[in-house]
Amino acid sequence: MTNKEQILQTALALFAEQGYDRTPTSQIAREAGVSEGLIFRHFGSKDALLAAIIQLGLSQIAESMQGYTGQAAPHGAIAEHIARSFALVRAHETFWRLVQKARFQPAVRQTAAAQIEEVNRFIVGQLTAHFQQAGSANPQLEALHLFALIDGVTIHYLDNPAEYPLDAMQQFLIQKYSDGNNMG
Repeated sequence: MTNKEQILQTALALFAEQGYDRTPTSQIAREAGVSEGLIFRHFGSKDALLAAIIQLGLSQIAESMQGYTGQAAPHGAIAEHIARSFALVRAHETFWRLVQKARFQPAVRQTAAAQIEEVNRFIVGQLTAHFQQAGSANPQLEALHLFALIDGVTIHYLDNPAEYPLDAMQQFLIQKYSDGNNMG
């Protein structure tokens, strides 16, 4: 792992655990095993470091959607979105903890709000298109509803990963949206 990657991973873990505001760059440097100056050389500022972390996570989201955004069967694309969403949460729990905490940290919201909103619009747009193809009477509301459900499940899972039935919720949502009977 390069120094830059080590800084990113260390900062991500500390921001998610302690909060952005309560994590000084000196601690990131110490735990990453680099000088504090190297952080600023690679990223320029603590805000830019956070933006790089958010961008990395958001690019993983966009990449995960590439395989099914062009699917002809809208129900298959919706089911695939549900499955891939929860796979990403499992694979990158630390990032998602940071995203969830970002909602309650003004400095993080201010730094990353535009990036997160851009990806949210992309996801809702893709889901809206799939619900439209599936014949939903209100595809945008269906997309927002599913997006909120996935978000809520994610919050509950991250709160207690050992106890929350993520696999069962994933199967429940896939079944709910695969049969097409639940799209008004």
